[in-house]
Formats: sequence, structure tokens, C-alpha cells
Amino acid sequence: MKKWLYIPLAALVLTGCNQEQAQESVPKKAASADYTSSLTISPVSITEGEEKFAALGNQQIGSVKLKGKLTSTHWLKGVEYLPNKKERSLFTLELEPKSYDTQVRFAQSFSDDKIHLGIDVDDTTVQGDHTFKQLDDYMVRGADFRSGPSAATPYNLLMVYHMTKNNGIRGFNLNGVTRPADVPLKKGERIFGIVLSNHK
Repeated sequence: MKKWLYIPLAALVLTGCNQEQAQESVPKKAASADYTSSLTISPVSITEGEEKFAALGNQQIGSVKLKGKLTSTHWLKGVEYLPNKKERSLFTLELEPKSYDTQVRFAQSFSDDKIHLGIDVDDTTVQGDHTFKQLDDYMVRGADFRSGPSAATPYNLLMVYHMTKNNGIRGFNLNGVTRPADVPLKKGERIFGIVLSNHK
């Protein structure tokens, strides 16, 4: 009999950040070296009613506020992180250069063989899904959400959704991710995220 461990959003206050970064031939540039946008990203609290409603649909939800100015085009993306330190886009939403005071809501849900990621920005909803192979092997599911305000960088991880074949779940320093290679990925893990980036 298949046993699943579903971890509620309220229980996902995880400590520690055990990131493993691969050695690369090209030195890592400072995140803010040539970045001129003045956007800030702040988490927005989810109400108890919203959390209960989301739980009915096996969802985990979060929200952030984008405030300030983008001086170049950015994209909100749902991505899967890959073992080669790259990512695969599941969907994208373009944000044009302008001033923002906008709330972004995002959600993750799952069915027997798929994970679904989605975002809502103003009147626009974008979502994507990914079909799993050998889903029975994954026993632990959980998500981390941005928990503190920060200035935007060229690459910002807003939410990470983590699946593993192991009996554990690790926390992530979402504010510290400035490129896909910064997301730790161990053997037997599947990691998905919602990101704000100045690269499509």
C-alpha cells in the first residue's frame, strides 16, 4: 500500500540551508553588478480562510508584492530545476518595464501523476503542469515560500516545491538564489519553483 506524507504549509517552517554549489569554470558575477531596476519583493500573508480553501484542493499557496520600477523586461516563470544546474520552463508571464505596486499570487497542487504550478497577476492567470514518471517512488512533498522582503536581483526564487525519494526535506534560502545553479539538487530529488527573472 502506497503511503504519502503530505506536509501542510504551516508546518513548513524549515531551518537551515544546506546548499551545494557546483564548481563552474566561469566565476559567479555579483547579483547586482549591472542591475538597475529598483523593485522590492515582499511576502504577503495568507489568511486562515485562504489556507483552508487551498487545502481542500491539495494546494499550497503563497503571495508576494512587487513594488518599485522595472527598467527592463522581466518574466515570472514556473520552472523545473535539472541536475545539470539548468532549468526547464513550464510557463512564463512577461512583465514590461514600468512602475509596479502589484500582488502576485502563486499556487502548487498535485494529482496522482502531475504537479501543477500557477500564478495570478492582476487579471492574468498562467499555469503549467508536469507529468511524473514513477511517481510512486516520491514519498515526501513540501514547499518553501519567501519569508522576508528583499530587493530584486536578476534572478529571484519566490517559491520552491520539493519532492524526494529520501526521508527528509531541506530548507532553502530563497533570497540567496541568483541563478539556477544555486538551487541544490541531490540524487532522487525533483525541484520546481516560481521565479522572477530578467532572462526569459
